Amino acid sequence: MTKLELERYGRILSGFYEGYFVKLHDDSEGTGGYYVYLVNDLSAPTDGGDYWVADRAELESFVESSQWEIEWILEEERGPEGVRKTT
Repeated sequence: MTKLELERYGRILSGFYEGYFVKLHDDSEGTGGYYVYLVNDLSAPTDGGDYWVADRAELESFVESSQWEIEWILEEERGPEGVRKTT
């Protein structure tokens, strides 16, 4: 299973929403759960959505059932426009 990283973007390499970017947000202080944010592009998104899950176990189950392999992106790799730099 892909290691879950909170509060940072990752590119979905395989599974549902392949090619999209995902961010897992801990909203335990607000709703008590976690948000899963999805966008097709970081600098100019034209498609996306979000999901909410009740706890960490449900978040792990959600990611596993989505069959995601995620490459987590470091902030400095995103570049000034929010897109990942290519090398």
